[in-house]
Parts: sequence; structure tokens; C-alpha cells
Amino acid sequence: MHTQYYYFVTGLPVITIEDSKLPFSPDEFLQDAQEHITTSDFQLLRWLRLPEKVMELLNVIYNKNDMLHPVDEESIKFYNEYKEHLKERAGEPTLPVRKEFKIFPDFLHKILTELYMEEELPPYQKIKHKLLEATYEFCCKSTDDFLNQWFNFNRDMQNIIIAINGRAHNIDYVPYLIGEGDLVEKLAKVHTMDFGLGKDNELFENISRIYEQNNILYREKHYDILRWKWIDDFNFFNYFNIERILGFDAQLRMLNRWIKLEPVKGKEVFESTIDTLIKSFSFPEQFKVKSISKK
Repeated sequence: MHTQYYYFVTGLPVITIEDSKLPFSPDEFLQDAQEHITTSDFQLLRWLRLPEKVMELLNVIYNKNDMLHPVDEESIKFYNEYKEHLKERAGEPTLPVRKEFKIFPDFLHKILTELYMEEELPPYQKIKHKLLEATYEFCCKSTDDFLNQWFNFNRDMQNIIIAINGRAHNIDYVPYLIGEGDLVEKLAKVHTMDFGLGKDNELFENISRIYEQNNILYREKHYDILRWKWIDDFNFFNYFNIERILGFDAQLRMLNRWIKLEPVKGKEVFESTIDTLIKSFSFPEQFKVKSISKK
């Protein structure tokens, strides 16, 4: 039975992806949530943010400046401290993980410690794939309905985007597909235009339509619109439980990213198509399952 957070959820503002201002920052929301929800539910919030944190950390390790996923100075400082700790553990593997870094799961400490045991850093894409695969495997095992279905949905999105992009640029994308299953097998082995998925796979159809636009920012924004719509649909019957809070957090972070990226330039282009796209998106049956709020 889910704990019901009537007071906390009632106080959350309504946000849309078209908003130009944040009601509060994602960090402020996390701090506030910690005071109002159970320890176990707060841990779910941390796991929800894990792929984002992993990518930020990886970009700091490899000194990459990712325009689409900017990292604030405070986080960079924390990641650099963690990086130095990993180097210490690489030289002394029995060294325990410091308390402040235990917010990360064990698999991350293990993979990154082994990374620094090598003579030189392996190629970025190789480690990125290894970390993402481990992260999705970890998160998709969650017993929480929202986390489980959210990460499965995002993993499928990621795989379809990788396959479409790889084929468009004549790149061997198969080694970078994440996980296993029927979708991954078709993306890897079927060479028809639709990878054998057919028009019944609405997720593939939606992503294909977005990819047709030859503008990276446009694509990224509309992938997030697709994610936003999924959250709204999933939480249609969720009102005051942790699922509602998880969905709000995911949407708040998407909004935060786009406000940082597009204060003025390109905003008009995005706003002119948002309403049409939101209304036109539909979802595969496996992603239409609603998580009904437990009383």
C-alpha cells in the first residue's frame, strides 16, 4: 500500500513543458521532499535521477561539455571529489566507499574503480554503454510501478533512437543497444525501414516522426514532450502517492533543462508545435498500463 502524501502533493504547482520559469529548482524540490516523504520513497527519487547523474559524472571524468545536459558548478565539484576517491580505491581496492558517495549504488563504484585500474581511460562510448546498461538493468528491477515502467519506456526509446541514428549515418549501432528482448533483437537483425516493428509500434512511429526533423535541439525537445506525455498518462489515476511525486520530479528536471538551454533562441519554433504534438502522440499498449492509486 502506497503512503499518501496529501499535504505535500496538494502544495505542488502545476507545470507544463512550455513554462518559461521554474517554481523552484530540482535541488530545492529534492530537499523539500526529503522532509515530507518516507526514507524508502525518498530513495526512489534518488534512483529516478540516477541515469542523469551517471551521465553527468561520466562527462566530468572525460572532460566533456555536453550542451544538452549541462552540469552546475557545485555538482562538478562533487563529481571531481568522487573521481579522486575512485582513483584512491583503484590503488587500494579494500578502501571503503566514503559516506558521502554511498548515494550511488554499488555497481557504479565497482565499474568506475575498475576504470581507474587500467593504464589509460577506455574510449568514452564504450564506458558510456557499459554504465547505461548497468544503470537500466538496476533501475528496471525496481518493484515500484513508476520506476519500473519509466525505465523500461526510456530504455526502449533510447534503443530506437540509437538504431535510427546509426542506420542514418551508416554506423554499426548494434553494440550500443541496451538490454535484451524482442525489440532489441529486431533493431539489431531486421534491415527493413521499420526494423520489422510495423506501424502498430506507436513508440517507433512517434520517434521516427521526430527524427525526420533535421535539427538536434528540435529532436531532443520533442523526445522530452513524448516523455512528458507518458508521465501524464501514467499518473492519470494517481493523486497523492509517490508515483505522482516521481512524475513531478521527472517533469521538473525536464523543464529545468530546457529553460537553461533555450532562454530566447528557438523558443518560438518549439512553442508553435508543442500543442499539436502532445495531442497527436499515442502509446503502445505495454506503456498504457495505469498504476492505480492504492487507498
